[in-house]
Amino acid sequence: MWRLVLQYGIGFIVLVFFVTASLHFRYTPDDTYIYLQYGRNIARGEGFSFNAGTPSYGVTGPLWALLIAAGAKLSLDPYIVAKTLDIVFASLSIIGVLAFAFILMRDRIYALIAACIFSFDAWFLRWSGSGMETSLSILLVMLVLWYAYKKEYITSALVVGLLTLVRPEGILLFLAVLVDRVINGKERAAVIKTILGSFLVYSIVVGSWLLYSYLQFGTIVANTFQAKSTEGTSLPLLWHFVMANFEIIGTTQILLALFLVAGVILVVRRSDWRTLREDGFPLLWVILLPLCYVVMSVQVVSRYLLLILPLVVVYGVWGIKRLEVASLVSPQRGLQILLVVAALSLAQNQLIYRMWIVPHMESFELGTEECLKPIAYWLRSNSSPGTTVLTPDIGMLGYVSERTMYDTAGLLTLDVKRAFRGVSYDEGMKQRRYEQVVHPDYVIDRSPVPERLASESLKPVMTRTFSGLGLSKPELEYYTLYKVMR
Repeated sequence: MWRLVLQYGIGFIVLVFFVTASLHFRYTPDDTYIYLQYGRNIARGEGFSFNAGTPSYGVTGPLWALLIAAGAKLSLDPYIVAKTLDIVFASLSIIGVLAFAFILMRDRIYALIAACIFSFDAWFLRWSGSGMETSLSILLVMLVLWYAYKKEYITSALVVGLLTLVRPEGILLFLAVLVDRVINGKERAAVIKTILGSFLVYSIVVGSWLLYSYLQFGTIVANTFQAKSTEGTSLPLLWHFVMANFEIIGTTQILLALFLVAGVILVVRRSDWRTLREDGFPLLWVILLPLCYVVMSVQVVSRYLLLILPLVVVYGVWGIKRLEVASLVSPQRGLQILLVVAALSLAQNQLIYRMWIVPHMESFELGTEECLKPIAYWLRSNSSPGTTVLTPDIGMLGYVSERTMYDTAGLLTLDVKRAFRGVSYDEGMKQRRYEQVVHPDYVIDRSPVPERLASESLKPVMTRTFSGLGLSKPELEYYTLYKVMR
């Protein structure tokens, strides 16, 4: 039975995952449409821009935008390109988890079960097929670790360079790989040579984009970083960010996280430093990523932590394997423990996915269809191409209407975010802080109160309702389109 499972199991796991993810193929976050707009403009020769002809660094992963642009250049629909690539990369990342788990534990059964557990992760299912860069980043993380474990550090540096162009946090994984080379290197000359070579390859890959970014945008930091980080720090705020990271990880993988900790404690108590030194460098990445989000006050969401969730799963399984290696349990009992943990994890994730995430995705897609799309199509049909629009959400509205967008978060123009500094979104809209930067032809407001900004200078054109903007925002919101009267 196990021979058949090992031979065909991964194919069955990927197939089940593919079918499950395909069932919510229509779920498309607003950030996906931002990538689609960039990809379409790049393919049209309008430069790296959201508003055609106006360069802006409004996406986190330039490589993902370029992949979408490549598909659009071949006359393919950017929407289909992004979502198809996403679900394909997600499927490949499951195989990547299997490969890394095997090279870590040298146990095919344990590796297969680790891949199975991750394939059912509720966050992974949520973002797979959404059209975002998440699946590609997970696959690249697995490839970086695979090559690092095979001591192919130059290739690992190349892949982690590509990862950094998808998620800039990849630089932390690059540091973890360098630490591994230093700690496990035997000959000093060889270590120095490898590190210099790795730096060279990584610098060429990432430096090429940074140079282009500086010349085009005048900065090497994506606007998304400043738009999604919180100003100011305090102990309560830092604690909030710490708990946010723990809640996201614990929601889907609390059991595996506990076994990960147990495995590390067991290795340390037995003074098995060689094992920890050889197997543990990815754990540095698991620690550094959330720590970076906390220190930089980043409003973390589940797709950010999906970069480390595969390792939480794999090292949780590794923790169970350490019980067997330490002769605390027999191989049969260790496998029984693993199967029980896997069953409980799958049940936990399916409950969260079916009862919480799927209803949210359905609600969000309904809101997009009944709220944002009608506004976007109205703008496309009733305004001229040079029309300017201020809105809190630019993706769908900009992609469909093809009008010039300004967003209150500053994804495209940081000056708008600076104009809202010191006040909430609601207060900033009431005070018309945006007029310090732009005088738009239309304003779109998002609020629990419809038409709250109506006045002689802001004439309501249409109002639509949107329920379930986020998992933590189930409240009903009103989107009101105003025409600015001059």
